[in-house]
Amino acid sequence: MIEEYATNQREKKLEQKDNLAKSFSCKAAVKAGDKLSEKEMRLLIDQLFATSMPYVCPHGRPIVIKISLTEFDRRFGRT
Repeated sequence: MIEEYATNQREKKLEQKDNLAKSFSCKAAVKAGDKLSEKEMRLLIDQLFATSMPYVCPHGRPIVIKISLTEFDRRFGRT
């Protein structure tokens, strides 16, 4: 019972740290409408793909989507 309690406490602390890290990352994130230089954009992409989970934000929402060439052309009025 004591070991289970200790394990639960460790997991609780990890959850708190994880939630805090997620909050900090959201506050520090580049937001829609923020202007970036080309150098900043390249650095951001390099940093993104250096992570273990480059396709989702800390909350699990997608960062990158895959669309077909047909859909790409349609969105840019090339159909």
